[in-house]
Amino acid sequence: MDSDTPDTPVAAPAPKAQAATSPYKLIVKFAFADYQVGQEISDADEVAAVLAGDCDGKVLKVANA
Repeated sequence: MDSDTPDTPVAAPAPKAQAATSPYKLIVKFAFADYQVGQEISDADEVAAVLAGDCDGKVLKVANA
């Protein structure tokens, strides 16, 4: 085949990194640390840290839709 295009593969752009998401978000019921009542915690690392700690009873766990 005669072609003007080289036979080298074309690299697709790398997908953008998505922020880690948790299946849950937390709503603060009782103030603790730097969190105020009603504040939403949606960062996956923060959600995991709160749920693993002693303050897991101070939040309401809500499923992300």
